[in-house]
Amino acid sequence: MKRRLLGFLLVPAIAALSPLIALPAVVQIAGASGWASAIAGESIGTFAAIAIGWGWATIGPALISIAADDDERARLYRESIAVRLMISIIALPALGVICWFIASPGSEWLTVLMGAQGALIALSFTWFCAGVGDPKTIVIFDAAPRLIANLAAAGLVLMTGVVVLYPLAGIAVTLIGTGLFTMRLLRRHPGPWPRPRDIPALLRSNLSVALNDAGLSGYSSVPAPVVNVTASASAAGGYATADKMLKLGQFIPMTLANALQAWIGEAHGAHRGRRMGVALLLAAGAGLIGWAGLALVGPWLTSTFLPAAPAPFDILLVMGLVFFFFSVRTAVARLVLFPAGQAGAVMRATLIATAAGIPLMIALAIAWGPLGAALGYAFTEGAATLLLARRCFRVLRDLRHAPSEAPV
Repeated sequence: MKRRLLGFLLVPAIAALSPLIALPAVVQIAGASGWASAIAGESIGTFAAIAIGWGWATIGPALISIAADDDERARLYRESIAVRLMISIIALPALGVICWFIASPGSEWLTVLMGAQGALIALSFTWFCAGVGDPKTIVIFDAAPRLIANLAAAGLVLMTGVVVLYPLAGIAVTLIGTGLFTMRLLRRHPGPWPRPRDIPALLRSNLSVALNDAGLSGYSSVPAPVVNVTASASAAGGYATADKMLKLGQFIPMTLANALQAWIGEAHGAHRGRRMGVALLLAAGAGLIGWAGLALVGPWLTSTFLPAAPAPFDILLVMGLVFFFFSVRTAVARLVLFPAGQAGAVMRATLIATAAGIPLMIALAIAWGPLGAALGYAFTEGAATLLLARRCFRVLRDLRHAPSEAPV
């Protein structure tokens, strides 16, 4: 378990470091307004990725981890491909239009391509590897190529001044790496593809998880575009940097949850409840460390490496609170409530928080600028977390009195 956990934590470390290599070049060439537009586009792309992914990145690892054999895992993967490709045909053109209109003048193509880069992540295979406990394959087909691509993109952007090379490199890594992995997996485990008449049932099966993810992505995708169209270029650029630091760090609690998925799934009853409790403590600890890192190290880091658009301390402090709530909520949903069959409850809590939070974010952004948007973001993430707490404690209480042996 320790080796698996270490492997899954190294992957987000590589993922987090990779963009930092190219971001200074991107900010220098694009300027504060172009950088703010790029992050706004990336936020729209993240929302599109949730639609395209249709819940597979969230529920997929659990389904893969409990599948009977490799052939069943391959069947699940084929079903996910069919659903995700069908949705992408609709979502990608809509994304392009939205990104074009929210971009600052002169940054339209950068914004569109940053959105496409974020959206195409939904086609990735990494959730499958999380389900089988295989971080090595993620490194080979995704993390290491992404690191190399960002190194190359940074040099080319500085040499040519063509800033769109950065998102193009990310798009290429996602499509090529996922394509190679998919061919290898399905060649080893061939089988029939879903028929067109099967698609509606496949969409319904993940509907509650997809709606939950859409709610989460909806409120996390709102602040950056709102700030980009309401604040000055310098203020929007600083917020964009803080938002990017937050998003890079969020890979850690997500992959921590993925790494603990199989460890919790192999236990039963009271023993499973104890492991869930340990996982929640780890998630809370990671959240506190991330909060401290963003608030204490973030101002120095962004002013040193992104001097054209450094993130202010006050915004990073609030973003750290967002990170803490995100870390705890991710563990509660993925490691406690989803395995307990509480996906519907997670969806309802998320939609309630989103319905209250999005208007608040917009109003505070208009009234108080980027800091207001960040405060609204923290309120929404905190509300989603607190709404799930009661059900989480109930599941843990029920498991405490359950037998620890596997059911026969």
